[in-house]
Amino acid sequence: MEPLWFVGVAIYIGGTMGESLGANLQRGSLMREQLKAEEDPLYEMPSKRDQPMWLTGFIVFVLAGISKSLALFFASQTMLAPLQLFLFLFNAIFANVLNQEPFNWFGLDGLATFLVMTGVVMGVWGAPKVNHQYSDEQMIELMSHSSFISFSSVASFFIIALYSAKYFILSYCDGHPQNIPQEKGYLRTILNMSYGSLAGAFGGVNVTLTKTVFALMVGQYQEDGLRGVIYSPLCYIVTSILISTYILQVIVTVNGLEVASAIIVISAQAVTEEVVVTLGGILYFEDYMYFTVVGWGIFMAGTFLAIVSVIFLSHLRLHAGDEKALDGEESTPLFTRRINAATDSLSPRNGANGLFPMNGHSAGELP
Repeated sequence: MEPLWFVGVAIYIGGTMGESLGANLQRGSLMREQLKAEEDPLYEMPSKRDQPMWLTGFIVFVLAGISKSLALFFASQTMLAPLQLFLFLFNAIFANVLNQEPFNWFGLDGLATFLVMTGVVMGVWGAPKVNHQYSDEQMIELMSHSSFISFSSVASFFIIALYSAKYFILSYCDGHPQNIPQEKGYLRTILNMSYGSLAGAFGGVNVTLTKTVFALMVGQYQEDGLRGVIYSPLCYIVTSILISTYILQVIVTVNGLEVASAIIVISAQAVTEEVVVTLGGILYFEDYMYFTVVGWGIFMAGTFLAIVSVIFLSHLRLHAGDEKALDGEESTPLFTRRINAATDSLSPRNGANGLFPMNGHSAGELP
C-alpha cells in the first residue's frame, strides 16, 4: 500500500472545494452585473476581467485545478476518481450560500447528497492503493495496448458528440437559448448539460494526461536522472496536449456558467469527469489488474451509487423548477430569472435597439 495515498486524497478534496468556490464566484459576479443591467437599461456591463469578483473566482478556479494535479503524485488515478464528486457537494453548498440557488438539506436533496458521499467513500475504499512510474519506452508500450486505444477512442467520440450537440442547438436558436420554444425545453436542458459534460470530459482527459506526465517524470528520473526527464520527447508532447485540454476545460466551464445554473453545470462536470477519470485509470493505466474481487465489487457499487445519486439530484433541481413554473413562477432561481429577463430585453428579436417592450412588459421588467 502506498503510504502517502491519503495525502493525495486530501489535496484532491481541497482542489474540488476551490474549483466549486471559484465557479460560483464567477457565476455570482455575472448574476449581479446582469441585475444591475436589468434595473438600469443604460448601465454598461464591464467585461469579465474588469469584474473583481469574477476575476477572483477565475483565479481560484484555475489554481484549484492546478493543485488537484499534485494529488496524482501520491495516489493512483483510479483512487482519486470518485473524489471528483466532492465537486458536486461543495458546489451545492456554495451555490446555495453565495448565489441563493435552492437546496433542501433536510429533504431529498440532502438524501441524495448523503448517498453521493457514501458512494465516494466506497469507491476510495475499494480502489487499489498503487501508483505508477514509466519510462518513455514503457509508456509507448502501454500506449500500444488495446485498452489504451479503447479509452482514447471512447473519450474522443464523447467529446465530439457533446460538442456537436451544443453546436446544433445553438445554431437552432441563433445563439440565444431563450429563443428555444417552451415545448422544446428539453433542448435547453441538453444544452445546459452539454457545457458541464464537455468540461468534465476535457477535465477527465486532463487528469489522465497529468498522471501520464508525472509518471513519465518519475520513471525517467529513476532510469536516467534529471537528464532523462529533460531529454524526454514524449514528456514534452504529452505536456503540450495537457495544457490544451486544460485551457479548453476552463473555456467551456466559463461559458457554461454564463448561461446555466452552477448546480447544473458543475453537477454534469463532476459526473462526467469522474467517469472519464475512472476509465482512464482502469483502461489507460490498466488498474483493473490490481483490483481484488471484493475491492472491485465495492468500487463499482460505490461509483454507480454516487453517479446515480448526482443524476437524481440534478433531476430534483430541474423538477423543482418545473413545479414552480406550473404555479406561475419562473423555473429558475431569483438571480437567474433576472439574468434571463435582462438577456431577453437585450435580445435582437425585441427590435433594432433591443429595448422595445415584449409580451406586455417593458424592457428589463420581470414578468
